[in-house]
Amino acid sequence: MKYIYLFLSLLFFSSCDLKEKKEGLKAPLSINQNVDSIKRIDQKNRHKKELNYIKRRNSNLKFFKNKEIDDKLYNQMYDSILVLEKQLKKILTNTRLKEINTSGKINLQTFSPNEMGYEMLDGLNIRKENTTILCTTNSIFFDFFKKQKKYELDNLSESDLENIFYCAFVSGYSITNFSSFKIEGKENIKAYGMIALGAQDTGPFTPNTLYVFASVNDNIYIMDKSIKKEIKQTEACINIWNSTYVSGDDQSEEKAWKKYCDCYRKNFKKDEQFVALKEDINDMLKLVID
Repeated sequence: MKYIYLFLSLLFFSSCDLKEKKEGLKAPLSINQNVDSIKRIDQKNRHKKELNYIKRRNSNLKFFKNKEIDDKLYNQMYDSILVLEKQLKKILTNTRLKEINTSGKINLQTFSPNEMGYEMLDGLNIRKENTTILCTTNSIFFDFFKKQKKYELDNLSESDLENIFYCAFVSGYSITNFSSFKIEGKENIKAYGMIALGAQDTGPFTPNTLYVFASVNDNIYIMDKSIKKEIKQTEACINIWNSTYVSGDDQSEEKAWKKYCDCYRKNFKKDEQFVALKEDINDMLKLVID
């Protein structure tokens, strides 16, 4: 009888040991499943916050649209913008730059169509290394532009980039592309650079601003930086301007401007100045991918 008890005891402990080993093998898979579950919950919560932000922004735009902005309404509008800023800081918690969430300022300037800065792209912006960096989410970005065009981030055109940079940064003047390019070789990142002129008037001017667009994970970063060193005029392009433009003739000015810009788009990549500017654009991109 005692041998039977001994056999049963050994069988019991062996089965317990086997059960523990099996449970031990399952543990890593369970942890992975929990991580995936947490990610899905975070994404769901973030999207809910994005929708709430968009709803509140649209409500503000509708409320202030036809109002005459006096001091009382101005203060009310300013407070409404600050509320949206707080919402964006709760959304943009996972970015490449911690300053965006801590010290970023909302890009919106006004809800009044009669004021400069109306309908600026939603997001938080900061200054870093002489560069303005605007960060927004994919969902908010696509919602902002849905009435204009559905952008394909894999294939943004020159005019697409001009419009995006305009909505992100410009108030009171236009952006003209002199040279733009897709930045290749960055895994899981869609990025573009642009060398452009920001100005109110047309004329034989040289580029004065660098721009970068980068889609990284679920966020979009849009950057601008002034060109420090004055760009030397391209001889072929200035000759086109001089041979086309007639002083006081608006039609000739428009024609000359188009030909002048086309000349830069065609030839500037061959200019030795282009190489240094392209390096500057790559350095700007490093701010959000390194």
